[in-house]
Amino acid sequence: MFAASLVLSTPLNAEASPSHAPIHMPDLIGDSRANVYAVMAAKGLYFSTSGPGASNGTWITVAAQSPAPGVLIAWHGQAKIITSMARFVGPRKVPKLVGLSKAAVYKAMKSAGLYFDTTGPGAFSGAWARAVAQSPAAGTVVKFQSVVLVHVALPVVTKKPVPTSTTTSTSTTSTTTTYPGETTTTTVPEATTTTTIKPVPKRYVVGDATWYSYIPGRCASPTLPFGLRVTVVNLANGNSISCVVTDRENAGYPRVIDLSETQFAQLSPLASGVIRVRVSW
Repeated sequence: MFAASLVLSTPLNAEASPSHAPIHMPDLIGDSRANVYAVMAAKGLYFSTSGPGASNGTWITVAAQSPAPGVLIAWHGQAKIITSMARFVGPRKVPKLVGLSKAAVYKAMKSAGLYFDTTGPGAFSGAWARAVAQSPAAGTVVKFQSVVLVHVALPVVTKKPVPTSTTTSTSTTSTTTTYPGETTTTTVPEATTTTTIKPVPKRYVVGDATWYSYIPGRCASPTLPFGLRVTVVNLANGNSISCVVTDRENAGYPRVIDLSETQFAQLSPLASGVIRVRVSW
């Protein structure tokens, strides 16, 4: 795992009141190192860092944080920051997503340098077809790589679907009966039914992934059961790997999986530190 360093954003004030009101955690995602120091000092908060450049103080921007922005944290409390060596990128405007297809949403968000999470029918299984609402609204200025919440809907059914799970065909059986002076042939229809069971749709979760020194082909998850094989897709470039959950990571959302150094490198350069992924199983 990346080495971590603890940073005291401002000296402790021995005369400070222990009853000081809690502080709302600032939004640091995408901020430069200098801005993080300034903001946390102004808020009277501590922070620890982990990730590329954390051990020697050469990190450039913030890739993830805990607690999330807006959460109340005790004055002189400590936040956790995952660092990145990526250069700081300025604010972006949220594109209009309402009415777009799933493919168009992915394309628009990738072009804007933003991530998104989905909610609504088909969001968990990935069966959704279009965006029907979004937050923040289109045109809102947000930080680079911010997360937009997209409310989605299933495909619109315009006509009664034809059943695909059952196929019925008919054949005939002929019986010939002979009586004295006459011959009678009786034909009886015989039905044959073939039933096909549809595959169960995969489940998935979208979040952050990082790497640590671990066995290639194995990974760590905060919740998924040991022995489960998952597929991890880098949402930025489409690269994918598979691994088996054999370890636990306790960083909490938005981090959803920790990969071995070898497999992370198949998705993105190790210097990326933290990437946005979809984990399906």
